[in-house]
Amino acid sequence: MVNPAVNLCLWRRPIQTSVAQELSVLQATDLPDFRHRTTLATFDDDLINLFNTQGLDPDGFVRLRSDLHLLITMFSRINHGQNIRFRLLTTDENDCKRFHLDRQNLRLMCTYQGPGTEWIPDNQVNREALSTCASNASILLHGQPCQFETFWVGLTRGDPANVGTGLVHRSPTIEDTGQIRALFCLDC
Repeated sequence: MVNPAVNLCLWRRPIQTSVAQELSVLQATDLPDFRHRTTLATFDDDLINLFNTQGLDPDGFVRLRSDLHLLITMFSRINHGQNIRFRLLTTDENDCKRFHLDRQNLRLMCTYQGPGTEWIPDNQVNREALSTCASNASILLHGQPCQFETFWVGLTRGDPANVGTGLVHRSPTIEDTGQIRALFCLDC
């Protein structure tokens, strides 16, 4: 991510069955859209507090917590542990329906359950349409958006200065499908 022309690094990792089994007990409302500043040193305590606050037993999510700790450890090495905010949610609703750019420098994201984030390669993006809040059909020049698979980890470049270099993406449409999406993000 040192190269400003790169806005996505993708780790195509397989589904971890033990983590997926832990998550299978969650309902769409169990982890509302929770965002919290954290550090590598406080992250596990922050997760335990989140689970306790939501009436969930943290010991029922040991493998998930271990995997999340792996991801924040990697992210901390990339951004030198500076100004990290994490987001963890379960939902059965549409989140960000419109293609957009994030307004932070970097985001690590992983969909643990349900369909993954959709994104558009740079050669398929109409950035002028994006900047004028045009429709998704106008933003996508041709073809179909790409999509993260479950458990894939994406490190994406945002666009805090709005100069047109960030990864254009959106949440998948899941409302009224019966699917529950579990999403984890780290921002800096």
